[in-house]
Amino acid sequence: MKSFTDTIEIDAPVHDVYATLRAVDAYPAWLGHSLVYRGTRVPPATAAAPEPGSQTYVDSTALGRMRGELIDDVPDHELRFHQAKPSGRVDALIVYGVEDSGGRTRVTRLGRLTTHGMYRAVEPVVARMAARESRRTMQALKAHAEAAPGPGD
Repeated sequence: MKSFTDTIEIDAPVHDVYATLRAVDAYPAWLGHSLVYRGTRVPPATAAAPEPGSQTYVDSTALGRMRGELIDDVPDHELRFHQAKPSGRVDALIVYGVEDSGGRTRVTRLGRLTTHGMYRAVEPVVARMAARESRRTMQALKAHAEAAPGPGD
């Protein structure tokens, strides 16, 4: 298992940042494609699912499709996502911690990547790709949240 952590400060209210992360169906609007990430698709029936475990999605990645699920949700504080290849050979846990930081929002993204079978041999490469993608995701989140109109704008 490989882990990586990224923390960023965002000039936006906690609830707005949390809501952006929670709205997986809106990721394509702010998270552009890269060599690793090629998009997120949310089945219509789960897009507005209120309960953890009932919102599922599919990420298209350089490794193929990763099926994802929101597994835990503490409003305005934490989101936990689980992703896995259908074969089960790549498994990821992504945890976003969201907290107030003196009028700004501090977001910490923890990723835990586990590989099995043939992917075990290339785990260091996959982990580096995932860590780079995590940093890119956090920068895109910051740019999107800070560009969003605030109250009264």
